[in-house]
Amino acid sequence: MGGRTLTVLVAGMVGSACAGGGDGVGDGSGSLRSVVRDSAGVTIVENERPPLDSRLGWRVGEAPVTIGSAAGDPAYELFRAYDAMRLPDGRIVVANAGSGELRVFDSDGVHLESWGGQGDGPGEFGAMAPASLERWAGDSLMAREPFQRRLSVFSARGTFGRAFRLQGRYQSAVGPLPDGRILAQTLTSYSGGTPGTSELTRPDLEYGILEADGSVHRDLGAYPGSELYVATTAERTFPRAYPFARRAFAFAWGDLIVITTNDRYEIRGYRADGSLARIVRRDHEARAPTRADLRDYVARQNPDRPEALDAVADMPLVEAFPAFNGVFVDRLGHLWVEEYRLPGEEHRLWTVFDPEGRVLGLVEMPGSFDVTEIGEDYILGTRDDELDIEYVESWPLDRSGS
Repeated sequence: MGGRTLTVLVAGMVGSACAGGGDGVGDGSGSLRSVVRDSAGVTIVENERPPLDSRLGWRVGEAPVTIGSAAGDPAYELFRAYDAMRLPDGRIVVANAGSGELRVFDSDGVHLESWGGQGDGPGEFGAMAPASLERWAGDSLMAREPFQRRLSVFSARGTFGRAFRLQGRYQSAVGPLPDGRILAQTLTSYSGGTPGTSELTRPDLEYGILEADGSVHRDLGAYPGSELYVATTAERTFPRAYPFARRAFAFAWGDLIVITTNDRYEIRGYRADGSLARIVRRDHEARAPTRADLRDYVARQNPDRPEALDAVADMPLVEAFPAFNGVFVDRLGHLWVEEYRLPGEEHRLWTVFDPEGRVLGLVEMPGSFDVTEIGEDYILGTRDDELDIEYVESWPLDRSGS
């Protein structure tokens, strides 16, 4: 989940706005064009695509603080470190599911203490948990246990506060909302196809808003989920990896709840009552994958397993590559959209939008880490090296450039 800042667009506003503070559109200043209009109470922001060779001016530093080690002090040996976040005082909390702990490091990456542990007692975690971290009311944080449908709340000093389970049909928490409630989701059931067949399918995701104790406040309805490639045998149905699957995303953006997919370059934000409030679009040219794209992708991912190509021989092709790869909201309310890399592309580009949804430009990420949090002056992420050693990295972010 990202930041909570939101600037509300004035309903009925029709015209153009230049991201980055320009005075007009097409004035030769290099500003990107954003058109904001109202349609039946829904604010629609249409954005120009930044040139691929352009950069916003914000810079990600070259010397991250790195947490992780292959051997030595066990506190630095990470295993299933699914998430990481930074507390207001600069400490970094790592969700190390392999040990059932929240490991706390200072801003220089020095281990300070560990919270929790594996078990069934207060403040302890079950299998494959904690899986994610979120900021909670005040300076508290929330750790998620997906298999137990349980959320645990800790103070910023590591004191266990309480734990509660999701109620109703909801299987997992997406994250907290600004009013203290929780956005949750559940995957609709899929019975599978005829034994001996496989297919690309897309079960719906049902979303709801829960109270702070896990009880249901409001059901928001069903929306398209992520695509799954499913094989059915006489005994069971099981998913198989699909390289170009379109995915679903849900998170809070200020006072809005974003529920969207990357089928097209479009971010849809809803009010707490489920009504559509904002649509942010950016110019995008869809491209359909080819059978050669699919085989090349699998071959690159499995260089020592030529038989892996047999597993995709019958895979159908989606109509188009995903429009983008991921999306985050930073602590200042900016929207960061990770650009999808088409076959042969090596860039690590993100398009940044202001809190109103107007495009600002492209930022290039270094390395190959997976972003977990974007702050005012840092980017936090995880990565594995070629030996599968896990690391958490905190990269400096300079927003002073134009």
